[in-house]
Amino acid sequence: MRSKSGPMPSGLVVIGRSATGQIVTRITSNRDLLGVLHTARSVLKLKCDVECVEVHHAECSASEYRGKPLALVSREDLPGK
Repeated sequence: MRSKSGPMPSGLVVIGRSATGQIVTRITSNRDLLGVLHTARSVLKLKCDVECVEVHHAECSASEYRGKPLALVSREDLPGK
């Protein structure tokens, strides 16, 4: 049975946040955690307005992802920074 909010999402999601904590980028993935971490590092390299990237279990598209992430990568974690 389908709920009013739609089907339950699956997989992982990469959330890119600005310095103020606003969600700038949201990428849903069915890759494993290692693959998603590669995507997270790429987001940090390619999007100058993203200060940190979080990996979460996928939630509904309106979610602000305020819970504890599975992984967190910041610019300081990148080589050469």
